[in-house]
This record gives sequence, structure tokens and C-alpha cells, in this order.
Amino acid sequence: MPSSDHPAARSSEEQRRYNASYDEQPEAYESLRAEGHMTRRRVEYFEDVLRRVPGTVLEIGSGTGTLLRRLAGSHPERRFTGVEPLPNYVDFANARSKDLGLANVVFEVGTGEALPAGAADGSVDLIVSVDALHHVEDLDAVIAEASRVAAPGARWRAMEPNRLHPYVFLWHTVTAGERTFDAGDFVRRAQAAGWRLAGKDRLYIFPSTVQQVPPWAERLERRLERVPFLSGGLALDLVKE
Repeated sequence: MPSSDHPAARSSEEQRRYNASYDEQPEAYESLRAEGHMTRRRVEYFEDVLRRVPGTVLEIGSGTGTLLRRLAGSHPERRFTGVEPLPNYVDFANARSKDLGLANVVFEVGTGEALPAGAADGSVDLIVSVDALHHVEDLDAVIAEASRVAAPGARWRAMEPNRLHPYVFLWHTVTAGERTFDAGDFVRRAQAAGWRLAGKDRLYIFPSTVQQVPPWAERLERRLERVPFLSGGLALDLVKE
């Protein structure tokens, strides 16, 4: 999420860094993220996070809003805000939320480095970021903004591609609009800003293109994904001290 004084004014060339060929196609990106085995497991994972962490939720890099809409639909008593740098994604996400009658979720244009004015100081209890931080050019600025909006004791659950997986490392090295994510560097920077690492989860063996797996394969996945170089994703649980 490169910083900008006016995210909505970015050129198409600048925006293309985020989701590569999908930046101008929110419908296609929505289809990519809305269904499949990994999507189901991602929603299941964050449903468990919500059961453990009460209060308001902010997602940094919410894309077309797929995850937040699912969570908002099952938790009508809670308030959700998604922040996304691509204005066309934000428009798509808000329109889809309206169609679904979801009044407890809103999407705003902004970046992790410069969250919108609606994200007030100390107002957020849970920050979520999924496949967003490896696009960031200024991690310290994102961490500073997360620290600003986080309430005392807030949690930040950051899910990113696992660079220890050979295929994941290669894909994020050679694909336009992608880069690898150094979890150790991120944690050190977050700790310096007052966050504490409370836990780490490794997830996913099957790639996002897999629509469905039989029960035995999912059971095997949940065992094998604990191996550092086999898991496709890494989730970090941070606490604001």
C-alpha cells in the first residue's frame, strides 16, 4: 500500500501494484476470493478470532470486502470497517453490502500508512489484515497508524503468505505486484512500537484455486500445515501493550 496524499487520485499504473491484473476488475477479484476451500477456512479462522476478541473491527486492505461481509453477516451486533486503497474496490464492497442489507459494515478509501479520518484514535479493538502487509512499502508507517487507532489491549491478527514455503516464495518473487513477507522483520518493528507477539498460526496446504477437498484431505492438511515449509500462510497474533 504505497502512501499517497490522495489515494483516489492514483494512476492506474500505480494502483496495479496491489492486485496486479485484478486492480481494474473488482468482480473478478471478488470471484477469486469469495469461494473455495481456502476461503472457507479463512472465514472459519477469523470467526474463531471474533469469538475471542470483542469490540470494533478494522480490516487493513479489505479488497472487495469478501471477508468483512461474511463476518458482519454473522455478527450483526458488532461494527466493522474496511480500508482499501482502490476506490473501485471500495465502491464495489459498499454496493454489495447494501444489496445484502448489512448496516454494520462500511468500506472507506485509504491506505495502511494513512487510515481515513473515520478511524479515530484508540477506537479499534481488533485489527485484521489478510495478504496486505506484503504489498506495503512503509511498514513502520502502517504500524504507527495501527498503534494510533488501537485501543489499549487491542489485538492485530495479520495473515500473510509464508515465505518459507518454496512455491510461495517463488510466486511472490517473480509475480508482478507481489513481494515476499519477512515475518521476523515485521514482528521486530511492531514490538518496537509497543505490540507484543502473543501467538503464531500456520495454515493452508491446498492453494486458493482448490474449490473443495474431501474430509480426509482436510484432516491431513490441518496436520501437515504445522510444518513451517509446508504451510502456505502464516497468521500473527499481536497485542497492543
